[in-house]
Amino acid sequence: MLTAWFSGAGRIDVREVDDPVIVDPLDVIVDITFAGICGSDLWGYRGLLNRPAGSTGHEFIGRVREIGRDVRSVVPGDSVIAPFVYSDGTCTECRRGLHSHCANVGRWGKEVSGAQAERIRVPYADATLVKLPWDSSDIDAELARKLVPLTDVFATGTHGAVLAGVGDGDVVAVVGDGAVGISAAIASARIGAERVILFGEQISRLSVAAEHGIETVLITRDDDVSERLRAINDDVLADRVIECVGLQSAFDGALSLVRPGGSMGFVGVPHGVDELAPMRIFDNETRIAGGVAPARHYLEQFVEDTAAGRLDVSTLIDSVLPFEEVAAGYEAMSSGSALKVVVSIASRETPTGR
Repeated sequence: MLTAWFSGAGRIDVREVDDPVIVDPLDVIVDITFAGICGSDLWGYRGLLNRPAGSTGHEFIGRVREIGRDVRSVVPGDSVIAPFVYSDGTCTECRRGLHSHCANVGRWGKEVSGAQAERIRVPYADATLVKLPWDSSDIDAELARKLVPLTDVFATGTHGAVLAGVGDGDVVAVVGDGAVGISAAIASARIGAERVILFGEQISRLSVAAEHGIETVLITRDDDVSERLRAINDDVLADRVIECVGLQSAFDGALSLVRPGGSMGFVGVPHGVDELAPMRIFDNETRIAGGVAPARHYLEQFVEDTAAGRLDVSTLIDSVLPFEEVAAGYEAMSSGSALKVVVSIASRETPTGR
């Protein structure tokens, strides 16, 4: 089969590798139809993370090809979507809805092969995969643009809103205009926030958020974001703040936006962010929480809402490229000319039917 292959900073190509096989009775083999390129995939691509060479990607939808003998939830031919990590569904943390902290958690492209590929092995398939209410022949590029963001970025943005404690009537400030930040803003509005304000540096990305009715503020890294918020919010800071970047300037700016007694959630993976002085939290009575999104916990509801027409996050996807152009997709996202790219993967083999 073919897979995207990372071989060093700035180097992604498509290579031939062995097909995945069933190794455990709970495994499933999935023929991938569409796979996303995530912002976190760019860490190694840009040389910011010392990533070993190998297959890559962790966002995908596809069609079940083969199942292990103990799999009960899907059969060959079913359309499925997966969260960005797999989990066993039975451990203490999974039962609490914290699938990202599963005792047997694993990530595509790390513990198992990556998802920017023709096929993939899915461990703990019953607990990990979500069956889609569409036949595989009905999932075209338009529908894929709605579904692929659910696997990671929209789940992460939603988790940021949950961590921040967003509720009815809140004024919410979101820092970061990437796909996760826009997702956090959309999620906050879905939860019931009265006003959602997204702070970002790129007009094109802020315009995507504006299409969803989100209020936006264009900033530079030198701006005092708290003063910008006070100027448009009757000199009052935000009830809830969501940080979606992970850099020091974004983290500091987000903290400065929290009103006394307010709360902040952060889902931007911290990169070189200083330790937080306890008095900074104590003096403002700020509640703060951060972490990796348990995407599987949210995924079934996302799929249901998408099928019912209550959720459409297709605007997060700039383009759907053929698999052989995956390197161009990486470059577009790395350069900032694309917010998020999906690749269309057509297997060279006919999958086994039901």
